[in-house]
Order: sequence, then C-alpha cells, then structure tokens
Amino acid sequence: MERYLDITPGSVSVLGLMNDKGGAVRLLMDRDLLKEEYYGCHPCINTSSLWLKTADVFEKLLPAMGHAPTYVELPWVIEE
Repeated sequence: MERYLDITPGSVSVLGLMNDKGGAVRLLMDRDLLKEEYYGCHPCINTSSLWLKTADVFEKLLPAMGHAPTYVELPWVIEE
C-alpha cells in the first residue's frame, strides 16, 4: 500500500485513494457499511480517526477521487 497509496502499514484508509492517481487499487467494500449512518476511517495515519457521513463517502468523496467501490457481502461468523 505504500507504493500505491503512499501510506504506511496499519494506516490503510479509503482516504488514501486520493494518492492512487493511476487507478491501480481496487476498492472492495462490505455492502453492510451502507446501512450505517457514519463511516469511520483513518486520515492516512493510524494515530487518529475520522467519522464521516456514509452517504458523503459513497456519493461525494469516492466519485471525486475517481474510485467506484466493488461491493462484497462478508459472512458474519461468531465462534463460540
């Protein structure tokens, strides 16, 4: 991720896509995230976090960065 997004390990964030000018990174997002009002992410460094409106992330931010998410459905597994 350092090569493509210019962010260090542990700091990977959807906001790092602003550094992916060549479109080398494919964004996979859990479809369940769309159900949440807010989306939490790092501001490209893992010492702080941001809470953004989920609608703003998917309707404004990602299109502005030229990235469309590929939605996936991740199964919930609860181990007893």
